[in-house]
Amino acid sequence: MNALNKTYTTRLNYPLTWRYDSVRYVPMRPLPNALPVTVTGQGWRLLRANLGWGTRPAVLRPVPLPGTRYLPADAWRIGLQSALEGVQVTEWAGDTLRLTFDRYASRQLRLALPRDSARLYTARFSPAVVTFRGPASLIAALPDPYPVMVPHAADKRDEEVEVALEPPTRVRASVPSVRMHWKPRFEQSRNSLRRTSQPNQ
Repeated sequence: MNALNKTYTTRLNYPLTWRYDSVRYVPMRPLPNALPVTVTGQGWRLLRANLGWGTRPAVLRPVPLPGTRYLPADAWRIGLQSALEGVQVTEWAGDTLRLTFDRYASRQLRLALPRDSARLYTARFSPAVVTFRGPASLIAALPDPYPVMVPHAADKRDEEVEVALEPPTRVRASVPSVRMHWKPRFEQSRNSLRRTSQPNQ
């Protein structure tokens, strides 16, 4: 027990809490939920910190500007030092935390069949326009019109099916699925040919 009254240096994987404007900005890579640090302090305090007794996560407040940013050592050390009362943070595995943020953006896009499918089928969608929201860089890269695949299970010549939208990771659509009424183009051509070939009355 007396040994715990002495000063020691040890390594901790300390939990983190992030505070930033999550309404306007989104991290492009997962933010770490813990930070490996080397700390010095009294044995009792280090034991409590190592076991998580009475400790609270360190609060880090990055500036979430678009593009790659770094949280300098002074910024994360202040957050850790405030959480680790009576314990001195002496070292971390690196000098900075690398963070990548982007602004949230929204964009309305018409729906259509992919180019290859559009040569074989025609389709109507309900709704015909969907709003996508996510990181601005991903939203800007979405194709217009937004392609919706004909389901593999759809084998009728003329039918209406419900199709799930599958936007890229980190992008959300205003609706999870749409109704699609589709038919093969050759059926339309055949019907037109039949009407043309009928004798005039």
